[in-house]
Amino acid sequence: MIKAVFNIEAPREQVFSVFTDYPGYKAWIPGCESCTITATNGSNTDTEIVVNSMKKMTLGLRFEPVPTQLLNFRMITGKDIKAYNGAYRLMDAADGVGTVVIAELEIDAGPMAPKFLVDRMVKKTLDETGASLRKYVKSLPAQVPAAAAAAPAAGHGRRVRHLLRVIKTAEGNRIWYSGQTFRVSL
Repeated sequence: MIKAVFNIEAPREQVFSVFTDYPGYKAWIPGCESCTITATNGSNTDTEIVVNSMKKMTLGLRFEPVPTQLLNFRMITGKDIKAYNGAYRLMDAADGVGTVVIAELEIDAGPMAPKFLVDRMVKKTLDETGASLRKYVKSLPAQVPAAAAAAPAAGHGRRVRHLLRVIKTAEGNRIWYSGQTFRVSL
């Protein structure tokens, strides 16, 4: 498994919302032409993603999130490669300002290419993805850190719970409802 670590100057909640906005992947994942949700089961989401890197491939990926901490993914369908799986692990940066992302990816291309070439391509892809994610997150409107948003209002002893959030972006509105993110273009 190939790993890469990158820092994102945004709160962990915002970075996690980008990772779980599956249709939005084409905006920041290099080579991603589309990502369509095909099914949901609890917090797990199945998608069909089309990636055009060295070769155009269509993969069925299952995403298994642990809110604001981890997003595991694995191939459930695909004919071009034998296996595709990985994870994005999120941690608060030591300076308390941003998010540290540990990206892990493993691809088994079978007889299509030797492992050392695939590993080199995966490392390059992870580095490009990190740079692209940094640029994409900077283009989003700033979010209030969760600690500030979740702090009880003066005189109230309860934490505020949100069922719905609407975030305006340059491409339209991003709506978070009950744990899922939807994109609405204007």
